[in-house]
Amino acid sequence: MATNLMAIAAQRISYLADSQNVLARNIANIDTPGFTPQSMTPFQNYLDRTAQITPTVTHADDLPGQSDPASGTTPAAMSERAPDGNAVSLTQELAAVAKTQIDQQYSVNIYKSYIGMFTTALGPNI
Repeated sequence: MATNLMAIAAQRISYLADSQNVLARNIANIDTPGFTPQSMTPFQNYLDRTAQITPTVTHADDLPGQSDPASGTTPAAMSERAPDGNAVSLTQELAAVAKTQIDQQYSVNIYKSYIGMFTTALGPNI
């Protein structure tokens, strides 16, 4: 089966945008009593559901992700709760936002590189 790299890059960018929305919702509910933060399922599981692509395992020590096939989010791992039952950790959420932003920039750069290669290959008369 041929892999459409452009489609995968576009799906990754869409996945990361959804991830930022989940993180923003978690941060917005930092004062909501009893709120349990959510997190996105790993991108591999997202690809399994949308593109039927099995990514290659690059190292024997890699751990498989766990997913909720019904949705793109799962309850986030919680280390503690506030007295009002809220489990959002601002430090963890902001670190996840920063990581997702870096991943977004990386994905956009890869996408732009592929577009540049196609433009070069097709020539100036396109």
